[in-house]
Amino acid sequence: MVNLAVALRSSMCIIVKSAGLVPHTVETEPGTKVKFWLPKNSGGKPEKPAVLLIHGFAGDGVMTWAFQARSLSKRYSVYIPDLLFFGGSYIDKPDRSPEFQAECMVKAMSILGVDKFVPVGFSCGGVVASKIAELYGNMVKALMVIE
Repeated sequence: MVNLAVALRSSMCIIVKSAGLVPHTVETEPGTKVKFWLPKNSGGKPEKPAVLLIHGFAGDGVMTWAFQARSLSKRYSVYIPDLLFFGGSYIDKPDRSPEFQAECMVKAMSILGVDKFVPVGFSCGGVVASKIAELYGNMVKALMVIE
């Protein structure tokens, strides 16, 4: 029997890859790893304006943003993380606060060489995106929150 969730996830990964994104893991500190889908040619300042797509509570980055990534990647450098405790991201600490998630996303973007970006958040990802704007306004070009 086919596991539909696995089949759907595989399809979403193919869509994201067709948008020119590749999986990558960023270690923001010992014991904290954030899984991303990011542009193939990442290795410094993005060639196009950067967009950070932050998923909601009941999913992960690729399952939430695959279709949008394909459209947005034509004009933007698209970064899709899995929040900590979701998808492929991992941490050995119990902190799940939006502030801590925001801090980890910003650290990861800095490590990736991105100093300005637009956080786009859906559901609880919107709370994290808002915290990024509140705490790290100097890195935020604009903010989009989707309920």
